[in-house]
Amino acid sequence: MTVSADIWQPLGRLDHLEDGEKREVTLPGGKIVLLIKTEGTVHAVCADCPHQDTPLAEGSIDGTVLTCPLHFWQWDIQTGDPVGIAELPLRIFELRQEDGAWFVRI
Repeated sequence: MTVSADIWQPLGRLDHLEDGEKREVTLPGGKIVLLIKTEGTVHAVCADCPHQDTPLAEGSIDGTVLTCPLHFWQWDIQTGDPVGIAELPLRIFELRQEDGAWFVRI
């Protein structure tokens, strides 16, 4: 598979991302994506809470549930679906891996 540069943005290698780790990545154009590795899988979500733009990198992760540090809204990072009191979904981004390098579709 060849990844088109106009649709997919390169993230590089993510070999050193450890389980439970969150990492913000700023893409060309200024968009910030939050990468989260949990249960051996890497996920990419919007870096800011859809409620009040709080940085979700400061939140906690429990399995696949991400919790905002401000009002404790929660989402399933696999689907973006709200969990508990959250009223808005969380935007998730598709990831691909090719020859060890990762790409995010924005």
